[in-house]
Amino acid sequence: MKKKYSLDNLDSLTFTIKKPSIVFLYWGLGAGKTTLTPYLIRKVLWDNEIQITSPTYVYYNKYDEVYHFDLYRLENYDEFISIWGEEVFDNKQWIIFVEWPQILEHNYAPDYKIFLEKTDSEKERIIRIESN
Repeated sequence: MKKKYSLDNLDSLTFTIKKPSIVFLYWGLGAGKTTLTPYLIRKVLWDNEIQITSPTYVYYNKYDEVYHFDLYRLENYDEFISIWGEEVFDNKQWIIFVEWPQILEHNYAPDYKIFLEKTDSEKERIIRIESN
């Protein structure tokens, strides 16, 4: 599925993520991750009020049954092991969102891949969702 969406109104983005699931999120810097990722987490938790913060400097945050990883600063899989990431992934009871998942691609097969692409409009993005 590939479609253009407004970052101001993502409510037309419809698909279901059930637990356990691993979701790899792909995009470049400034593509809109600070808008899309919190939206997705709120949607799977059915909680529009929950405060979602970026885990860039702590590597991951946990919200009820959801883990949110940001692996931008990790250089290799050994660093992922050192932050106890394997324990979360191997538990198989969570919904796990992973920004910058490239270092995990040889170790884990995601249930979903979401690609976010910039457009000519500052407020619009193309979102492509692949599922296994």
